Amino acid sequence: MSLTDLAPGFADPVRDAAVSFRTILDAMARPGDVKSLPVTAPVPAPFNAAAICVALSLLDPDTPYWLAPDLRNDRIIGHFSFHTGAPFEADIHKAQFAFFPVADLARVMKDLSIGTDEYPDRSATAIALVPGFDSAGGVRLAGPGIETTCDFAPGGMTTDAWNALERNAMLFPLGVDTIFAGPDSLAAIPRSTRLTQLEA
Repeated sequence: MSLTDLAPGFADPVRDAAVSFRTILDAMARPGDVKSLPVTAPVPAPFNAAAICVALSLLDPDTPYWLAPDLRNDRIIGHFSFHTGAPFEADIHKAQFAFFPVADLARVMKDLSIGTDEYPDRSATAIALVPGFDSAGGVRLAGPGIETTCDFAPGGMTTDAWNALERNAMLFPLGVDTIFAGPDSLAAIPRSTRLTQLEA
């Protein structure tokens, strides 16, 4: 792939990455609160805008990432390599970040690193690409960052996916933090968040 085939990154890389990073941190601090993207960047297919913002804000040369087969192509790998320096990791168990369609969540969560008792911060972060938010059903969230409870319903989630996140929460302080990336917004469920499934 030549440089002319690469899509641009953030218009103002330093400022835009910082603004996007603060939005991601705010989403992690307030589980289930959907945050509009404060900045955008060109979106190579088959990614979406929020997933690209997450990648450009969080990836660096020391953070290997994994891509689900449906998202994996030379254009995306080249894009991330050029703009972030992050290495693609074919072994999901070694990846610090994993990008995948939300339909794959239950399967992917089984393979991601949950950290160790000595180093729980060495767990992976999951980035699930979703079609949007405020779908039917969903879950009621509780825990740090939530005053009482918060109802949360990203599109494309299944009972198996919610079950996987419930099991993940039981591992705390180990476990995986999950970011839901949509076309124009994002939200998060950290490992410390408790979930109760709602009727559709």
